[in-house]
Order: sequence, then C-alpha cells, then structure tokens
Amino acid sequence: MTQPTPQGNRGKVAGVVAGIALAAGFLIVHEGEVLGSYADPVHGWRVPTACYGQTGPQIRMGQVFTRAECRAMLDAELVTKAQQLDRCITRPLPDHSAAAVLSLAYNAGTSAVCGSTLVRQINAGQPPAVYCAQFDRWTFAGGKDCRNPANNCRGIVKRRAEERALCLGEQ
Repeated sequence: MTQPTPQGNRGKVAGVVAGIALAAGFLIVHEGEVLGSYADPVHGWRVPTACYGQTGPQIRMGQVFTRAECRAMLDAELVTKAQQLDRCITRPLPDHSAAAVLSLAYNAGTSAVCGSTLVRQINAGQPPAVYCAQFDRWTFAGGKDCRNPANNCRGIVKRRAEERALCLGEQ
C-alpha cells in the first residue's frame, strides 16, 4: 500500500489509502482469483490474464502465482492507477467514491475513465448522486452491450450496479 500523501493531495484517489483498500477488497470479489495465467475471453482469448484480472507484459501463458504474489500485483497496480487518476481528477472524493472510480479504472482502463463524463462531472463539483449514476453507462465488454442477455455478459451489469452503490456509500 502507499503512504498517505501530503495534505494538499488528500481526498483525491491516490491520497485516499482507505479508498485503495476498499477497491482491493471489492476487486478481489468481483474479478475472482486465478493463481495461474489464462486467456481472457473478453479480449477474444488473446490476452494472457492472471490472479485478479491482471494483464500486461509481465503475464505470460503457463505462469503460476501464489496468493501473496497476486495480492502484491493487485496492490501495486491499484496504487499506479490511483496515481494516474489523480492527474485527471481535480476534486476530493469520499473514500467509497474513490474506491468505485478506482475499480472502474482497473476494469475499463484509466485513460477511458479519465476521458469520461464521470470524471468531468466530478471535476465540475457535481454531487455523488449525479456522477455515480455514470456507472450505469459502463456496461460494454469486448464491444458487446452486456444489458442484452443474448451477449452472455450480464455480470458486468451487476458489477456496475455494485460499483454505483459503492460510489454512493451504500455498500
């Protein structure tokens, strides 16, 4: 985990250690734990993935990880993503909202989240009731609208509803 940042940065994503811890717990539940590498079906079975949905050049097919290694990778990635979000989010967030936005960035990508209406609304000073509603729009996986039962990806719709509840402090 990261050390608390100077007071001037507190309340944003990387400065909220509690938000990072909340996001880690949420992600462990929603990503699932696989202690080996596998091909991610959302990416057409082409992207090696491991542990709690980690991808990247360090993940190769055939690898096996311990639970501690998986958790260390998750924590490091969350700190990095929180720092990236701090570059685009200019307003303080409550811990629960920071955790939800971090979960979304972990799943959908920091660049996509930083360029979103969600972040524009946060930066404009909108209340959580407004910006948290944006989670309902993030229901696509692999180019498929997961609100359509025929696309067999309804889990993302449930996850976004739970992220929205977390964002609002209801979880």
